[in-house]
Amino acid sequence: MYISNSLVYLQWIERPVKDIVIKHASSNGTKVSFKKGTVIIPEGSVVQHAYVVIKGWAAYYLNNLCGEERIASLVGPGRVFGLGPAFDQLPVAVSIHAIEDCEAYKVSRKDLIQAMLEDINLGIEMVSIVTLRLRSILEGENIFSSLSTPNQRLIYYFVSLLQSGEQKKHGNGDWYELPVNLSHERIGEIISASRSTVCRMISQYKHTGKLKTVRNRLFIHRGLVEEYGGIEIDDRQPKLCDGCIPNSV
Repeated sequence: MYISNSLVYLQWIERPVKDIVIKHASSNGTKVSFKKGTVIIPEGSVVQHAYVVIKGWAAYYLNNLCGEERIASLVGPGRVFGLGPAFDQLPVAVSIHAIEDCEAYKVSRKDLIQAMLEDINLGIEMVSIVTLRLRSILEGENIFSSLSTPNQRLIYYFVSLLQSGEQKKHGNGDWYELPVNLSHERIGEIISASRSTVCRMISQYKHTGKLKTVRNRLFIHRGLVEEYGGIEIDDRQPKLCDGCIPNSV
């Protein structure tokens, strides 16, 4: 996270890439589609392509020695995955799954290297993308660690999705539809909480009118986040005040 004018910006979901990357991918890549649940990049594989997501969401999954898996990071429209592994050519320690029906531009490693040599600005942006991916993973370890309570971590999860800029405003502007719909179990994996704990917290917020579900999509009332941090919400970027989330609910 970083602080600007006493406001905290969470960086678990990185910013969209610049237009120069989108234009290159659309001109030189291949458009591909993945159904929800597809394993796009298997764990242990050597990656030959990077992907620029144009629709839907994908997720990085970490797997432990017991075969259990959890989501470490989310990748939405305008974001890239597979770039670092395509460059280093080492077996990947994660797997990447489509958690919604996805569309993306697939760009080969050979093309990416040639593009970096020919266009310094594109090359700089690619380095920035790899850096942002690392920052996203570290941010997740920070905001979803055991140093905060389950309620705090759930709010951080909501705020991260709202700060992605992909949320949809509804009604009079007080309700926001989360851009990606995960099960309580998956949310629990992200925030290091049990499924029952997530169910209980979400039920409490629904009871107080701060959350609602419409056609299996989760909607957040701006009052939920304001209650915890005096958050300002505009069309693109809500901001969470530093140090405002209480220790417990």
